[in-house]
Parts: sequence; structure tokens; C-alpha cells
Amino acid sequence: MNTRILLFISFIMAASAARAADGEFRPGEVWSDTDGTPIQAHSAGILVSGGKYFWFGEDKTLGDRNRRGISCYSSTDLYNWKNEGLALPKEAMPEKFRDWGIVERPKVIFNPHSHRFVMWMHLDDSGYHAASAGIATSDKPTGPFTFAKQLRPIGDDFGYKDDDPNKQKQLGGTYRDMNLFVDDDGKAYAFYSSEGNATMYVVCLDDNFTGPETPAVPGKNWARLFVGKFREAPAPFKFGKRYYLITSGCTGWSPNAANYAVADNILGPWETKTNPCVGPDAEKTFHAQSTFVLPVAGKPGSFIFMADRWNKDKLEDSRYVWLPLIIKPDRSFTLEWRDKWDLSVFQ
Repeated sequence: MNTRILLFISFIMAASAARAADGEFRPGEVWSDTDGTPIQAHSAGILVSGGKYFWFGEDKTLGDRNRRGISCYSSTDLYNWKNEGLALPKEAMPEKFRDWGIVERPKVIFNPHSHRFVMWMHLDDSGYHAASAGIATSDKPTGPFTFAKQLRPIGDDFGYKDDDPNKQKQLGGTYRDMNLFVDDDGKAYAFYSSEGNATMYVVCLDDNFTGPETPAVPGKNWARLFVGKFREAPAPFKFGKRYYLITSGCTGWSPNAANYAVADNILGPWETKTNPCVGPDAEKTFHAQSTFVLPVAGKPGSFIFMADRWNKDKLEDSRYVWLPLIIKPDRSFTLEWRDKWDLSVFQ
């Protein structure tokens, strides 16, 4: 009898996961790939290339730390995802970031000058003191990516202490939770938490997207945002001429209230708004944390908000929360909880 019950439960769970992938999104439920295996691509970043979507993320199959590398999945409809393997296996990274190192929030963009795909990520050691950007490139979206360099984009000293364990006086501001954004004019930017997570930076990238534009001049090609406000998990997007940026507070694996900010210039000034979430557990961002906002093709003002529902005791079982985001006539938006939904909401 016990065996039968277990088999029945397994069948129900598998069926639920399959329904979530067959033509609707079910936020917070297990989401399986086309082989029936739960997707392992946390802190998602989405690349659109050649008529396909490519989902990059942290593979947490073996739990915490970077024990496998950066995964890649592909899709033509956003519901069904094929496992393309590891785009950047741990063996391709510097030794100190393998196994017990930390590789987080990978994002990939295409560079039209080099005709290469460029991946940025947050690299760290087990004590979170390395706090650097990692950059890798590939001639294919699925990889394999070749690790190129590790750096901290901005070296300015904002009164860092000589004994700062993060060595910001010597190396520049820390680089942690991050995202990439390509503007309408083709310029690319990195958003990331810096100064020990106290301040958000936005930095214009060079022509190859493999480093900051130099020389780095405040107000010209980079800026400090939300100084001393401790915001992380940046998710930038744009509608018309207005920039938007969703962030979370800094509370580790525990969820908190999101907020968003708007600007008419990507370097600011940025105006902070309120928590856009509406519905049960809105004050905890539906027990999730922002990671990416994807524009919906052919639907101006329509986006998909993507977040991670972290399971700190079993990271491989962390879930994905995707919700529709539609800009209102007054240029504001809300994120409303839905148990299930599909792309017809944008029609």
C-alpha cells in the first residue's frame, strides 16, 4: 500500500510539472524540462537569439556553491525548455571559484562588433570577499563559453577602510548581485550591488562588452544609485524612453519587499517608487527575489517578471516565479500574484 501511495504521489507531481510546461506558467511549482527533469537554472537570465530563447542560470543540482557550473536551456515558446547542458562548466573557471567557490546571476548578451556571446557573472570565494565580475565569451549561445577575465569595474575610493576584508581601497568597489542591459542605441550596461552591497552601480561597457568603458567618469559612463540603501537583485528594463529597475532588500536567502525605481536617463537621477507586488504575501515578493525582466515580443509595454523562490535548506529545490508585468497608461505597473497564467494575458 505504501508503495502504491508513493507511486500515485509521484505521478501527480510529474503530471503537475508537465502541465506547467505544456502551455501555462505555474509560479512556484516544479518546472521540468522536455526530458521531465526539474530545470536547474536559478538567478535566470534570458537571451533571445535566432528565433529562440536561451535561459542561463545557476545549476544547484549538488546544492550550495559552484559544483557544476552555469546551465543553459532553450525554448521557442517560453513554456517548454530543452536542456542544452552546461554553457560554462566549473572546470572552465579559475580554480578558486570551482566546487567551494560561488558563481551567481549569470547573464548573456550578444556583441555585434565581435559577433560573440558575452556572459557576465558574480564570482566570489566562500567568505564573499572576492566579490568580482567574471566574464566569458562564446561563438554560440549554448557555449561552451571560454572564461576571459575577473575584475571589479570601478576602482574609485569612497572612503573604504584600510583593513576592509573586501580590499575595496586596493581593488575597487565589490561586485555582487548583477544584471546586464542593452539599450536601444546598442550600448550595454552592468547593474550591480557594490560598496559591500550598500550602493547600486550602473556602468557602461566597452565596445566588446568585456569590460567597463574607460576612462570611467562618474555621470558620463557610470553612476552610483541608491547610495547607502542596500539594494540587490537588480532587474532593469525599458519602455519608451523610461528606464525601470526592480530590486530587493539585502536579507540573505529570506524574502523581503521589492521596490522599483524609474529614470529618464540610465545614469539617473532615479526616483524610487513603492513595492509593485499585489496579492497574498506581496510584502515578501511572493516569497521570491527578482532576477530578470523579459520584454514580450511584439507587445510594447508587456514584460515577464522573473524571480527565484529560494529554498535555503535545499537550494536545488528552489522554484521559479514568473508573472506578467504590463505598463499602465500612467507608466506605473503592478505585479499581481497568479496561481497559473499564459501568454494570452498580453493580447
